[in-house]
Amino acid sequence: MTTPDHQSPRSGWLRATVRLVLSIVLILWTLIELILTPLFGPLLALLSGLRLFEVIGGWLGRLPPYAALVALAVPFVIIEPFKAFALYWFSIGHFIQGGVLYVLGHLASILIVDRLYHAMHEPLMRIGWFKRLMTWLDDLRRLALDWARSTAVWQASARLANNVKATVKGWLRTAQ
Repeated sequence: MTTPDHQSPRSGWLRATVRLVLSIVLILWTLIELILTPLFGPLLALLSGLRLFEVIGGWLGRLPPYAALVALAVPFVIIEPFKAFALYWFSIGHFIQGGVLYVLGHLASILIVDRLYHAMHEPLMRIGWFKRLMTWLDDLRRLALDWARSTAVWQASARLANNVKATVKGWLRTAQ
């Protein structure tokens, strides 16, 4: 028997379960971003201001499009599996090792992959399929975040993240 919208009750349950799992992952990922950003922000600002990194960024921004894609892909393919492995470790009970590896992988991702993407954004966007893919991913991320932000879980998590963020900023101010 099917429901009026032609979905079986089983597929509705599966869709709800997948949506819940994806929402939890998205919310946790965003919370981690909110917590780690104040910690990594000063380091990024320091490195971005160094003349060496300005020169490297300028050089990367002038690469041909597919050379820029390779320059982005190599560190991405190396770093991202570490984050996935860290989540696996965490899921089997290795909370400290998984947590440390995730934070280190995230730091490497921000310091290397994210910086490369921003430095090479212009040549990368000259690759038609890459531009379409990134636009689609950005739109998908925006839709998912809009939906997640409308949930009570998100709103409670955002309050918690803001409290943690304020606490960490306070600790950093007192440590200076």
